[in-house]
Amino acid sequence: MTEFVILVTAGLANGSLYALVALGLVLIYKAQDMVQFGFGEIFMAGAFIGYSAYAYLGLSYPASFLLAILAGGLVGLLIERGLIRPIAHFPHMTLVMVTVGLSFMLKGIFRIPFAQDVYTIPPMFGGSPIIIFDLIFASQNLLTTATSLVLTLGLLLLFAFTDLGKQMRATAENMFGAQYSGINIGLVFATTWGLASVMGAAAGILSAPITALFPDMGTRILIRGFAAAVLGGFGSVPGAIVGGYLIGVIETLFGFYVATALIDLSAFLVIMVVLIFWPRGLFGTKEITRV
Repeated sequence: MTEFVILVTAGLANGSLYALVALGLVLIYKAQDMVQFGFGEIFMAGAFIGYSAYAYLGLSYPASFLLAILAGGLVGLLIERGLIRPIAHFPHMTLVMVTVGLSFMLKGIFRIPFAQDVYTIPPMFGGSPIIIFDLIFASQNLLTTATSLVLTLGLLLLFAFTDLGKQMRATAENMFGAQYSGINIGLVFATTWGLASVMGAAAGILSAPITALFPDMGTRILIRGFAAAVLGGFGSVPGAIVGGYLIGVIETLFGFYVATALIDLSAFLVIMVVLIFWPRGLFGTKEITRV
């Protein structure tokens, strides 16, 4: 039983990162009915910006984290304003392919200074693990989970209690109705991309002390974030959160009890099973858009 609890705890730590990525994907999907297939590279950019601030500028981990998420939000704003908004009226497939091109472009940009080398950031808490009732918890995992929960809660509070959040919800429900009622759709879209990218960049810098950093690292996290969004129900913010944590636990248990070499297969299995047997996901609606 102790072993199982430790595995679940580790899975929740990974799942908190997947939940942030899934949230970013869902925010953009709800706003503009498109999947941002370059989102894995937002994650990668956040990790490397944080690494650069820590390793080259000598900033502390908290300061590097803050710089990474601010830079990530700025990248999201620039992508929406300079790349997506001019073609927002184009066919859906065109928008999707542009995000695929964005993925390759960002990989190429970060390969220039970082090449194909692997980088790491030391854990913020490098001391002994925390022991509670004979259960061993890695301090870095607890920090990752707690920070992700704070960011997620902040996003939910923004949706529920601010005018901007209500405008974002209204736009997601009925874009044309929101526009006719006087809501600044451009501002909503820009804010959505900025907040989504903050989530992705935060996941990237949070993962930096517990994983290897390299320019192609975004593909793996994109698949898991996509699987979390599918499991929770694409378009559902609570579903993205729950789906992220479930994917983290599922892959950890799968890797330990089945085969570590097949751990990357678990996300693909979840996507296939959910799409075949429950296309709406856990919290999805009846309306389904193929992407």
